[in-house]
Amino acid sequence: MEKTGPKQTEGFRKRWFTMDDRRLMYFKDPLDAFARGEVFIGSRESGYTVLDGLPPSTQGHHWPHGITIVTPERRFLLACETESEQRAWMEALRTVVDRPMLPQEYAVEAHFKHKP
Repeated sequence: MEKTGPKQTEGFRKRWFTMDDRRLMYFKDPLDAFARGEVFIGSRESGYTVLDGLPPSTQGHHWPHGITIVTPERRFLLACETESEQRAWMEALRTVVDRPMLPQEYAVEAHFKHKP
């Protein structure tokens, strides 16, 4: 997938993504040992949602199949190369968002919110 930075004014950059429970991690190269960044995917009750597509004003993406991850802090804009890739990621992300958070996951969420 491609993603843009926090200000969404930079161009989209290709990244390799994996998901481990509620952690969506992205890597600069597919064989990197350490993630370049990660996104906590909380529950709908906590203000998280996954939208099909990108906001209409979005520019700079090369691939047509967008995903918008909405968290209480920001929106993450992603673009997939194929519709099937988009559908697979949407299904995986929505499965996580639709699942209520466990008590220990609130501690993980707090850690993400207070990262320097």
